[in-house]
Order: sequence, then C-alpha cells, then structure tokens
Amino acid sequence: MEQHPLPPDLACSPFQHTLATNLDKTHACEAAIGYKFQDPWLLWEALQADGSPVAHLGIPRYEAGNMRLAIVGDRILDLLLALHWYPTGQKRVAFDTLRHQTTTNVSFTTARNRMGMSRYITKAMGAERTALVSPRTMSATVEAVIGAVYLDGGIGAAKVIVGKLGIWVL
Repeated sequence: MEQHPLPPDLACSPFQHTLATNLDKTHACEAAIGYKFQDPWLLWEALQADGSPVAHLGIPRYEAGNMRLAIVGDRILDLLLALHWYPTGQKRVAFDTLRHQTTTNVSFTTARNRMGMSRYITKAMGAERTALVSPRTMSATVEAVIGAVYLDGGIGAAKVIVGKLGIWVL
C-alpha cells in the first residue's frame, strides 16, 4: 500500500496513529467510487462528519469536519448543472427545477446506497454507535467527496464522479 505522509497540520497531532489507520478506510472508499486520489487526505477530510473526533484536534481546518469541502462540492455540482442547462436555452425555472431534483437528500441517499459510502464516514461522537447515517450527514459527505475530487483532479474528474455516484448523469 502506498504511504502518504500526514499533512503538516496533522503531523503534530497526538492521534497520528489513529489518523494513519483511518487512511485504510479512505483507500477502500477510493475503490468504491472508482477514483484514485493524488492527495488521499482530501478524501479523508471529506469522510469526517461534522462533530467527528477530528473536530477535537484543535486544528481550525477540521473543526467542522467535512463542511468546508461540502461547500466546494455544492458549488461544483451547481456549476456542472449550469453547464448542462445553459446550452438547452431553457428558462431559469428549468435550471431551478433540475437543481432541486438533483441536490435533494433523496439523490444523495441513492449515492450512499449505490457506493455503500456510509461505512466510510467517520461519524459524530456518540453517533458511531448506530449504523445509520442521517440524510443531512450523507448529503454533506457526498458534496464533500465531490469537492475533494474537484480539488484533486479538476472539473472533469468531478463530472465523472457525479455520474458514478448516480446523483445525475451528465
């Protein structure tokens, strides 16, 4: 297995061993989504639910788990939808309808079921006792994975992953 050093902001963590061990989960997720990250720590971050133990590392970048990447992923999904919608010449209401249908929790639940993503998520403390992942956490994680893929491989890679996740076929 390829070794990836801890990012500088995690290298000083007293939880280095646990972080490195969690990379195994990241590699399994890569296989499930069919994308090999140049920087697997982006995917690792995407799999940290808001409230997961990573929030307690004292590193501002990780205090909200995957929420920063989820914002990126949400905007990339909007961009991909807009690029598909624009050439159609349809009115704005058609874009809004498409966006609503695509970005609902139901769509993201489909992605979860298709790829089995819930088993890779590091849940909020206390929530790890249950096998269920809330729709809100699943949505944020799917968006964060899209954001991580975009930052790692660009818009083309993000477009492929959106299709593989079954959110919407572009």
